[in-house]
Amino acid sequence: MTPVSIGTRIQVLANSNSHHYRIGSIHRVLQVDSDGSFRAIDDQGIEGDYLKWRDCQAVGLGWDWIRGHLDAHSLELLSAFDGLQNLRLRESVESKVITSSPTLAETILKILPEVEEANELHGSTPEGSNLDDFDDDAIQQLLADD
Repeated sequence: MTPVSIGTRIQVLANSNSHHYRIGSIHRVLQVDSDGSFRAIDDQGIEGDYLKWRDCQAVGLGWDWIRGHLDAHSLELLSAFDGLQNLRLRESVESKVITSSPTLAETILKILPEVEEANELHGSTPEGSNLDDFDDDAIQQLLADD
């Protein structure tokens, strides 16, 4: 593994320098030494001894970690999404939300003129438009009027 920045989550894969980390355990990089080693800390705040980069791999936050740190309501909400970043509602959930919203059509029709105006001002095409281009206060006001 190539060196990573402090705070990156790593998984211990081997033990080439007699460290005291459990193989398979997950830690965060705490301190990097100039000799090609580093120290890590676990989720309970326990600091370990020195590791070699070659004994580890960088890892993301897996579902096991998320399940252990979020409440049931949050986990249920996350289960409606696909992906890990830039979450997108699953197609089946999106369809259900759209068909179950009684004022959705009216809300879209209210917002549409402002969206089209913003597209014209920014030279955007409808496919390339992004809600970040629009005035959030105006959109929230339109939604609140329902």
